[in-house]
Amino acid sequence: MTLPDPRMYPRVNAANPAIRALMSLLTEREADAVKAKREALETLVRELLQTNDHAALNAALTQAPSDNAYSIFWDTLRATVEKPDSYNEQWAVPFAIPLILVAGVKGQAQLPGRLSDVDAVRELLKKHGIFATDSDIWLSAQLAHPEQLAQVNPAQLARWRDQLQYASGGLPVTFQDAPVPLKDEGVFVRYLFGVAIQHKDAAPAIKLGGQVGAWGVPLAQELGKQLQTTGVTLFTIPRVPQTWLAAQEAGRVTQLETQLQVATSNALRSIRTAGRTPVITVAAHDPGEVRITFCGLEDGERWEGFVWPLAPLDRTEQVVDFVQQLMVECQVDDVRIIDTVQPDRVGELPFFVTAHIAPVAHQ
Repeated sequence: MTLPDPRMYPRVNAANPAIRALMSLLTEREADAVKAKREALETLVRELLQTNDHAALNAALTQAPSDNAYSIFWDTLRATVEKPDSYNEQWAVPFAIPLILVAGVKGQAQLPGRLSDVDAVRELLKKHGIFATDSDIWLSAQLAHPEQLAQVNPAQLARWRDQLQYASGGLPVTFQDAPVPLKDEGVFVRYLFGVAIQHKDAAPAIKLGGQVGAWGVPLAQELGKQLQTTGVTLFTIPRVPQTWLAAQEAGRVTQLETQLQVATSNALRSIRTAGRTPVITVAAHDPGEVRITFCGLEDGERWEGFVWPLAPLDRTEQVVDFVQQLMVECQVDDVRIIDTVQPDRVGELPFFVTAHIAPVAHQ
C-alpha cells in the first residue's frame, strides 16, 4: 500500500521565466531537444546567480508545480552553484559536515556552540583521508545552526567558489555562536563548516559524499569529548562532508530519522513493558505532514505520535520505506499504511489515526 502525497502545489506560473524554462524541459520528449532545453535552464540559472537575483531563484523554487519539478530545478541550481567554469585553474569548495547530537539531562543544560580544539578534528580528518594531506582547507571551530547555513544564499556560494583564493582566511561570513539548549532530552543538528581550495586536475582536496567510514567512530568520540557537559549524556553522530547546499538537506533528514528512532525506542519500550502488542500507523495529513502513531493493540486509550513535516525534497514513499525498515529492526509486525490523505484537525484538536481511531473517509 502506498502513502499519498498530501501537499498542494501551485499552478504553473507562465509569467515566471524560470518556471517556463523548467516546464518546457519537463514536457519535452525528443532527446536532442531535452538536452538543449536543459542547457537553456542551466544558462538561465547561471545568469540569475551572476546577477545575484536570489528573489527570482527563490520564486522558482516556491512556484514549482510538482515535487518532480522542484527536484529538477533544485538539482540544476546545485550543479550550477558547485561546478566551476572550465577555464578556472582553481576554485573554492564551501562544505559542511552535519552532526547529529542526541542528548539527555535531568533538568536543563546547554551544550557548547563551538569546539575547544578544532585542530584535533582537522588532523583526525587528514589522518583518515577525508582532507588531503597537502590541501589548503579551513575548518571553523563553530557549530552552525541550520538557520545560519540557510542564510548563505546560492549566489553567495557561487561568488565564494570563484573569488576565494586561499582557505586560510576562512569564509567571509560571521555567525554568532549557537549553543544547544537542552531540556530533558532531544535530537539536534549542528554543522561543522569550512572551505577547501581545489586545483584543476589535482586529486580532491576534500572527500565529499559517500558513506561514513572508519573515521566515523573516532570523530564521534573526539566531538563527544569536546562537547561533553556536566550532567549530560551525549551521543554524537557525524555524517560525511558535503557541499554547502547538500549538507543542509542531509542534516535535516538525518535529524528526523534519528528523532523517529528515539521516539520509536521509547514508545515500544513503554508498550512492551505493559505487555501489549505494538501497532504502528502511518498516515499523510493536510497540509503536508506524515504522522506516525504507536499504540498497543489491546489498549485503545494510550498512544504516542510522531510528526514528520514534509519538505520539498521529501518523498512519502521514502518516509514509508524508512519506517518499515525501522520496524523490521524493532521486530514490529503490525504496520498499517493509510491510503487516503487525512485532515490536519478534527474539531479543535490535531487528528491522528491509530489502531483504535479510524481514518476519516476520503472526501
